[in-house]
Amino acid sequence: MRKRRRRSGVSIGTMATLVFLVLVIGGCAFLFPKLLGHVDQRVSPQQVGVALENSFTAFGDTVLGQATATPTATAEPLSNVAAVVPTATATSVPSQRLSITAAGEISIDRDIQSACTNDSGYDFDFLFEQIKSRLTGDINLAALHNIVLPEEKLTNINMPATAVSALAGGGLNVLSTGFYGALNGGLEGLRNTLSVIEADGMLPYGTYLSQDQRSRVVTMDVNGLTVAFLSFQNELSSEGKKATTKEEQSYVFAPLTLPTITAEISAARAAGAKIVVVSLCWGREGATEPTKLQTEMAQGIAAAGADIIIGNNPGVLQTVAILSSTRADGSQRQTLCAYSLGSLINSDRTDRTVISSAMLHMDLKYNLETDVLTFESITYTPVYIWRGRYNGKTAFQPLIADAAAPSYVGNDQQDVMGRALSDVRAVFENSLIQER
Repeated sequence: MRKRRRRSGVSIGTMATLVFLVLVIGGCAFLFPKLLGHVDQRVSPQQVGVALENSFTAFGDTVLGQATATPTATAEPLSNVAAVVPTATATSVPSQRLSITAAGEISIDRDIQSACTNDSGYDFDFLFEQIKSRLTGDINLAALHNIVLPEEKLTNINMPATAVSALAGGGLNVLSTGFYGALNGGLEGLRNTLSVIEADGMLPYGTYLSQDQRSRVVTMDVNGLTVAFLSFQNELSSEGKKATTKEEQSYVFAPLTLPTITAEISAARAAGAKIVVVSLCWGREGATEPTKLQTEMAQGIAAAGADIIIGNNPGVLQTVAILSSTRADGSQRQTLCAYSLGSLINSDRTDRTVISSAMLHMDLKYNLETDVLTFESITYTPVYIWRGRYNGKTAFQPLIADAAAPSYVGNDQQDVMGRALSDVRAVFENSLIQER
């Protein structure tokens, strides 16, 4: 039997495919101009080819931009258009993010020290159990108004070293040490205080042991960003003045003058700081509002290049503002200014202002290309300093004022906490800063 010869030429199936393709191209020639908004209906073969190529590229881009749970049969052919991905990502703005939580003053005085004693010595961990859940930023800072002198009598200023460990255990990792009583134990007392803070893994700033140390900018590297911490004040307690020489007083802290602050901010930028935090020990104790001089000074500090300004010493909560200034290139800079965040912990019960405070939470984004810092969000946690009975003795503890009170907080104290919460909310009422 003879083998059948294979017929040459074009098969019927092939012809049908070619006819279908011609119809598709013809349809595209008619429809694409309308879809693209052209009035002229005349389309050349080259235009049809370009339109088809663009449509396939757009299809590839759309599919690549979608997250799919499982691979599909079309995934492999799309490898031909994978080259569009680097083009898209190359236009994204390079940036780094970090979060900062700033709390108020810490004053572990004799009453709190007594409340934290037990049979084996001291236990300060209880102090921060209720608020440490909010101290979760990359940087958690507060102003310490204590020193540590182990061989000296404990006072409202001098506290046990174990209290410093409790601060670290509560989540704090940066402490401003510049306050009026910082030199009550002389230069040796300051040296010991800074040593204890560093031994517990925290960064102190604001007081210095030598002129050389003062000339170096205190910084912390976080998420690829260098953050500088500066501190300024004008006064020392009479006890601190007696315990130090004029020479020591000339370098242990930086004076709160605008020329000095401007120079130190410039030095911080020159040292590579992308974010500059300025702490100020200023204002009258118990003052509920900043003075006109303070607001003018704050605006000058913002214009000098500060990103965050945090005041302490009044011991009560004051307003928080967003200040605007103009950079050298004409762009606008936003500076957060907290004139006073109040007291995070103290034993004072003079009135509600001294037992009401706030923790500020700042989510920041730094554009590495333009060197511009933006505040993505700013929120606050209201804080109430509780005093009551716990395990049969007097206890103190800062509480989150808008959260459910612990079981050991009595009804009368819950009522006070509610009024303190209203006081804190009133301070932020006309600001853009929201309660967390």
